[in-house]
Amino acid sequence: MTARLALALLGTVGALLLLVASFSSVIEITVGTTSKVVDADTAQTGWDRHGPALILLALLALFLLFTGLRASRTALVGLVIAGIAALAIAWIWDRPHIHDTGSVGDIYAEAKADPGTGYYLETLGGALLLFSGGALLALGGRPAPAPTPERAATPATESAAERAARRRRAREST
Repeated sequence: MTARLALALLGTVGALLLLVASFSSVIEITVGTTSKVVDADTAQTGWDRHGPALILLALLALFLLFTGLRASRTALVGLVIAGIAALAIAWIWDRPHIHDTGSVGDIYAEAKADPGTGYYLETLGGALLLFSGGALLALGGRPAPAPTPERAATPATESAAERAARRRRAREST
């Protein structure tokens, strides 16, 4: 597996994690020993907190990733920025509120809020996008073209007739 392919897979996984985080609990509120989600007030999903932002960011990241693999450095810079945006959503908008019990804490004194699976998914997804975009930028350049039949043949594997035909074509082209 080439490095470019491995990095592309990491970027794809990062985008998929953002999609899953949209529908996972970013903040989970427990009351006493009950960890079940009782109603909408006890869990906030990525959709509840950000609307379609994570989904749109994931779709944009997939587009930028596949465009970047076709040697568009601008798209890879965009992928890095998408990763930074996903991390900003997690760290700037969600992190300050992961221990906020909201209205449930007003009703139940023993209510406790913790980060849910969605918080970790959006953080990891953003980090994977940032890493894959940055690493693909660092690798730079376009992947090597596939060998053509003329380039693939080496003198050791050519027959005498093939060598003669190659020499003839080289003389005719000059």
